[in-house]
Amino acid sequence: MEQQWEVTVHRSLTRPMLVLGCERELVMMLGMLAGIFIVSLFQLWAAILGVTLWVVGVFFLQRMGAKDPQLSKTFFRSLKFGQLLRAQSTPFADTSKG
Repeated sequence: MEQQWEVTVHRSLTRPMLVLGCERELVMMLGMLAGIFIVSLFQLWAAILGVTLWVVGVFFLQRMGAKDPQLSKTFFRSLKFGQLLRAQSTPFADTSKG
């Protein structure tokens, strides 16, 4: 009689790390960029620009995170390996090789 092994994996270990529904790294970069406008320039127009940048940026990052939580990593990986792995399939591809 064989023993069956069962391993419980906590859900938090398999879920992507999101903040505000966006990728964590992108939210931190956006926050630093908006903070530069708001704090360092110390002008009213810069504060308005920083807050607008934050609101619009988080909106688009949330939409991106809803579609694919790791879209930026996938994008940069496709740039890195784009020459190696070209997607050139057609309906007329030769399927006899295989």
